[in-house]
Amino acid sequence: MLGLLDFVVWIVDLLAYWRLCLGLALTVLACGLLVLVIPDHLARWIICVPLGVVGVFLTFRWQHRSDVGT
Repeated sequence: MLGLLDFVVWIVDLLAYWRLCLGLALTVLACGLLVLVIPDHLARWIICVPLGVVGVFLTFRWQHRSDVGT
């Protein structure tokens, strides 16, 4: 019974924080596609790290602004 309750709470959290999940998924997708396209290992790091940091920052900002209501 407790497992079912934990699953329901997880689903509700997922629905409440859909912006966070979507933003993180898009950031991972963008970095993953760049890894597939760019052949040089160093260039991957130089491009994907700032992209990932900016993507995570903007995702958390988007979620926070929706939680505050602004």
